[in-house]
Amino acid sequence: MLKDWTPGHILFSIVLLGFIQGAIYMLIIPPWWHYDEPGHFEYAWLAANRPGWPEVGQYDQGMRRQVADSLIKYGWYKIRNFRPDLSGSEPIAIGVPQVGDAPGYYFLASLPLRFMGNANIIFQYYAVRSISFLLYLLIIAAAWYALGEILPEDHPLRWMVPAFIALLPAFVDTMTAINNDVSAVLAASLFLWAGLRLIKRGYSAGRLFFLGITLVISYLSKSTAWFTFIITPFVLLFGLLRGRFLKPSIGIIAAGILITSMAALQWGNPLAWYQGPAQASIPRVRSADAPAGNYVFQIGDTGQNVPVQFLQFIPPGIAKSIRDKTVTLGAWIWADQPVSMASPYISFLTTKGVFVNSSQTTFELNTKPTFYRLAFRVPQDADKAILYIQYTPLIARGSVFMDGLVLAAGEYDNTPPRFSDPGGTQGNWNGQVFQNLIRNGSAEQGAFRLRPWVDETSAGLLSRSGINLSLSLSTIQDWKGTGWYYQSALATLSRTFWASLAGDKVVLPGQYVNYFIGLFTILGLAGAGHLVWSRRKNMRWDIIFILGISLLLPWTLAATRGVSGFLIQNPLFPWARYAYPAILPTALVLCGGWLEWANLLRKKFQFTDAALSAIFLGGMIGLSAFAMLNAIQAFRKEWLINWGPLALLFLLQWTAFSWARKQQDRSSS
Repeated sequence: MLKDWTPGHILFSIVLLGFIQGAIYMLIIPPWWHYDEPGHFEYAWLAANRPGWPEVGQYDQGMRRQVADSLIKYGWYKIRNFRPDLSGSEPIAIGVPQVGDAPGYYFLASLPLRFMGNANIIFQYYAVRSISFLLYLLIIAAAWYALGEILPEDHPLRWMVPAFIALLPAFVDTMTAINNDVSAVLAASLFLWAGLRLIKRGYSAGRLFFLGITLVISYLSKSTAWFTFIITPFVLLFGLLRGRFLKPSIGIIAAGILITSMAALQWGNPLAWYQGPAQASIPRVRSADAPAGNYVFQIGDTGQNVPVQFLQFIPPGIAKSIRDKTVTLGAWIWADQPVSMASPYISFLTTKGVFVNSSQTTFELNTKPTFYRLAFRVPQDADKAILYIQYTPLIARGSVFMDGLVLAAGEYDNTPPRFSDPGGTQGNWNGQVFQNLIRNGSAEQGAFRLRPWVDETSAGLLSRSGINLSLSLSTIQDWKGTGWYYQSALATLSRTFWASLAGDKVVLPGQYVNYFIGLFTILGLAGAGHLVWSRRKNMRWDIIFILGISLLLPWTLAATRGVSGFLIQNPLFPWARYAYPAILPTALVLCGGWLEWANLLRKKFQFTDAALSAIFLGGMIGLSAFAMLNAIQAFRKEWLINWGPLALLFLLQWTAFSWARKQQDRSSS
């Protein structure tokens, strides 16, 4: 009897487990509360109800009015402190429009709407959401089959990883919502299945066609899945080699990555400064005329007929420390020919979300280093700040030079300060000791930048992705100025990866829960590292490389995604949905790490396979139940009074747990 339980039965049980979880979240979370759902729904609705494919700027006022009525009913506007005008002729605001995004998901989501006519808008909402639900179940199946290419049939990770995906609260909630993230995750998962299959089994027309189809799906889904195109050449190479010549091939790849990096990067940018667009000439040069230290800023022509812009992000702590104070901004400035230049200025972002710029004037520059200064008062509600240096070249191939940029609390005259160190971090000004609030104001510290042609090319390719490679490179090297952003970004990524629901509006209560989850995340990563190191001689490093780059690329791009927000208002702390296309390698690393710890502790505590599976499934279902109860507290408090729905929820959870345990135990037998 036990032999009759095939891998298909196990897959069915895991998909059923995911179905139960997804159905529960759909019952608990109200409509429209997920990331940008109204805009995603609008795109699908227009595709179903308008001739031709929707174009940017298109909308239907009648549909928006129905959606807005529903948004009012479910409190969508309330949390945004906004009440729309439903009687006016202006387009009704229903959130961020998505029309113009890759069309794949919206074509699928529009299919049920094509047969629904004027049905109730909520009925249409759940019809579209059912498409996401189906794609989510396909993700679980794709993960199962992808792992089947690299793991033995009876390996615990074969069922642990799909079960993890089926039980991860934030993932399930996001994947069953209306959004194109689910299509991107499915595309990336199918790509890994096709890629691993090609690497293990070699070339064939069918396998190459499968890989090609997954690339088409990735392109049509969302930009977060486009990393698959970067990985494809490596998949094709390893598929050709089929495990042979791994060391030399990986060595060649490493050398190629190094050479490509050297070709794309250039030393000569001043650390802690961002320039956009990149100028052709090196912005940091050694100069005998430098008033402070040995280096100066060189501001030249970008070749794009646009102003040159240098900027530095002033950390929130410094911006808040000078609230409602008078400060003095100064610098030595000169040019290779007499020219006029607008003075540097600081743009303060207030707690109200409004930018307030400091006063500006025009400097008449000559060819000798001359000190200029401006004094102004900082807004009393300043929260963050950006120092701008902008220059429109008026002379062909002309350059402006700057050195010794200084920002100090207090008002000082035109007498130049005397710095106590070449970097200009502190000194004496008008007989007073001061601390320079500008980092690297004398350009003494260098950094890497993208070469201008790389900067221009990447900006064009990534224009719709929200990613600015040049700005990301600058901020990563400027930890003192932007480290606070990356710390917050990693915290947000972790929170929204695990159990934050309803578009990060319902989070687990208390810091200790997050610390506990963080501990298990670290244990999973550490265990995976130990697993790879201890078995390094027997590892298929081609597969490790593909899985590793499939893990690192989406998470790195997600972490830097919000950096471009520095230039407009507040940086966006990115949600894990941007990294979910890496869910398969992420789940494999975490589950593999935990399994490694379990194997290390097995002898000491005499764990059986059944006990280990119970701990894993119980822990994941327990986390899911905790997240569900938290969401019930937020949205369905009546369930806490009327125990019927709550009892049904726990019955479903217990049924899911018992079923999964039963099938896993049978498969182990």
